[in-house]
Amino acid sequence: MRISPTEFLRPPKQRAVEVACAPDAHLNPELGFPPASFAHVLAKRPDPAGILAAVQHLLLTGALEVDRTPGMFVYRAAHGGRKWMGLVCSIDTRDLVPLLVDAATPEEIRMAEADRAAFGAQLVPCLVKVEGSDDVAQCFVLDSNDRPGYHFVSHDGSTHSAWVVRNPQEYVELFGDLNAEDVLCGGAELMAAHLAGAPALAILSPDADTHASAGPLQPRAGMLIARPAE
Repeated sequence: MRISPTEFLRPPKQRAVEVACAPDAHLNPELGFPPASFAHVLAKRPDPAGILAAVQHLLLTGALEVDRTPGMFVYRAAHGGRKWMGLVCSIDTRDLVPLLVDAATPEEIRMAEADRAAFGAQLVPCLVKVEGSDDVAQCFVLDSNDRPGYHFVSHDGSTHSAWVVRNPQEYVELFGDLNAEDVLCGGAELMAAHLAGAPALAILSPDADTHASAGPLQPRAGMLIARPAE
């Protein structure tokens, strides 16, 4: 797989618990979300002006910041005795073509394309299962020994953490020898990026399973967002 660091929109560490939400959080407004929750952005779909206004509001209020330094993160989600770890990075979708055929419905793909047209990048994260590697596992351990850039308990009781990767090039080389095995969530976003000839923001995990495709173990939206092209 061909991967690379990328620039992000992301919340300040102390505000991540306010901003980050499950990718389907906007479908449950009765739960109530903080004013800074990314759920308010997702609730504006498919209105392009509404999406842009909601993102701009988060930027103006300091709930999101622009990180122009290309980077990667190690991500961990944990809940109910289960956990998984993965690498947040940009990926060349041409390496995922065999997995994209049935990864999303036409309606889901149209929605993801509308997001990309409105915002200039995808709004929700993709989670891709990859083959295991002892070297990658060791890198995850080493990077996660540092103080996390993010660590919070979400409203559903799940814990989400992310660490800045110290040496992205090491992961570029290691993942160059690995293959993707399954798309666990975000298939529509991957397909929309592929159709646009653009890279996608993905979380590549050797230990995630179907439990991570829905519910508390889903990666959070609004936590690490690919910065739109200017």
